[in-house]
Amino acid sequence: MRNLFQFLIRNSSWLMAIVLIAFSLYLVFTHNSYQRSLFLSSANIVTGWVFDASSEVTSFMHFKKNNRLLLENNARLEEELNNLKTYLGDLSLDTLSTKSFLNDSTHNSSQFTFIPAEVTNVSFSGNNNYITVNRGSTHGVKPDMGVVSHDGVVGVVLTTSKNYSVIIPVINPKFRLSAKLKNSENSGSVSWDGINLSVAQIGELPKHEVFNTGDTVITSFSRIFPKDIVIGYITDQAKSKDDNFNNFNMKLATDFHSLMGVLIIEDKDLEEKKELENSIR
Repeated sequence: MRNLFQFLIRNSSWLMAIVLIAFSLYLVFTHNSYQRSLFLSSANIVTGWVFDASSEVTSFMHFKKNNRLLLENNARLEEELNNLKTYLGDLSLDTLSTKSFLNDSTHNSSQFTFIPAEVTNVSFSGNNNYITVNRGSTHGVKPDMGVVSHDGVVGVVLTTSKNYSVIIPVINPKFRLSAKLKNSENSGSVSWDGINLSVAQIGELPKHEVFNTGDTVITSFSRIFPKDIVIGYITDQAKSKDDNFNNFNMKLATDFHSLMGVLIIEDKDLEEKKELENSIR
């Protein structure tokens, strides 16, 4: 208490000046309409600025939350869509097995499940392009898992840590994927020539392959991607090193410049397939 009194006595002149200035301002704004209106107008501007800043911060926080919820919903919808595709494939092949599937559908789990993840970093400065996401081994992510967006194929998981994973995207020369034109049975290979981040190539398609601008390119035989996932859309014919095959340029379905969230594909049968295939080599 003694220190407080000493502080007040030592700074009494400053405190008295502040009190007098405050009292003077009170008299000015109370008894002069112009000054009072000017003060209220300035106060409204400051209050509005504070409110706008607060709203921006709140909106940003809600945006991150809504983006996470959207990714989780996309994962659930992708799983349901894949189940439906599998069911329709069974229906066209074997009616009896399809009925059996329907009778026991509540007890069967899907082959593919989807892990939602947010993009934390991208590197598109050269040929060694990569994407980092905030899901790792503790979330069930492993190398060689496929990655998609809500538009189409993104890439493949290269390596993981506990909480993060690095993805090789389609726009990396090391990326390869079996693909085909929709409504075609001829499979080719998707690659990237290192020129345009929005355009990749599909090659090794038979010379007689009929195509039209805008044709959809989808996944075909792949160990890590379900069938019929969109990759891109044909724009024109590209140069081919082999006269027996066609190469095409395609606009990628995924916009890598605005990519914020992805779905990592978990294939429950992947390890079994790997083990079986490795056993015959």
